[in-house]
Amino acid sequence: MIPPAARAVIAAHLTDRLAVHPHLATFTASEIVDRLAADGWHITSTPPARPVAPRAREAGPVGRLVRRLLPRRTRTNGETL
Repeated sequence: MIPPAARAVIAAHLTDRLAVHPHLATFTASEIVDRLAADGWHITSTPPARPVAPRAREAGPVGRLVRRLLPRRTRTNGETL
């Protein structure tokens, strides 16, 4: 999906930088964007979702409470269990 604003920006740049007639710039921008979309390129106006750390999802309040209340046990040679 290519937002109409992206098409307008491309057409405006073609008009300003290359002195292309506005109607031709709009048509050319539309052709370029359609070709990019057909090739699998996508321009979206929504930012990507922020990733969540796996540990934050897995550890609920109960898991944190258990870890806090139970002290770490060590073996006789000092190795942590």
